[in-house]
Amino acid sequence: MKKIVLSTLICAFLMGCSAFGQADKVSGSYYENDAERYRQNVAVKAQTESFVTYEYKDIRIDELAPLAADYCYKMGEKQAYLREVILYRNNLRRATFDCVSLAIQD
Repeated sequence: MKKIVLSTLICAFLMGCSAFGQADKVSGSYYENDAERYRQNVAVKAQTESFVTYEYKDIRIDELAPLAADYCYKMGEKQAYLREVILYRNNLRRATFDCVSLAIQD
């Protein structure tokens, strides 16, 4: 019985040590904040007054849409509409947003 208790304690100790060593590895994979995550994972590939194309990884399209909306608003208070998303090299994706004005003209 003493051997079983002793071996259980040793196993628990070793498992705790291995989990402690892995804690540093896991924390290194997180980003400090969203701005840093955008800087590392989003790049502007093309931009004009009528559209903008982003190349991205590790984020969702709904997180990218506010960047396009801000860009289009600065291009004359236009709105951003998603034209296409394509899979690019090395699992990167490219999203193109059109900047259009929905103002009713008389």
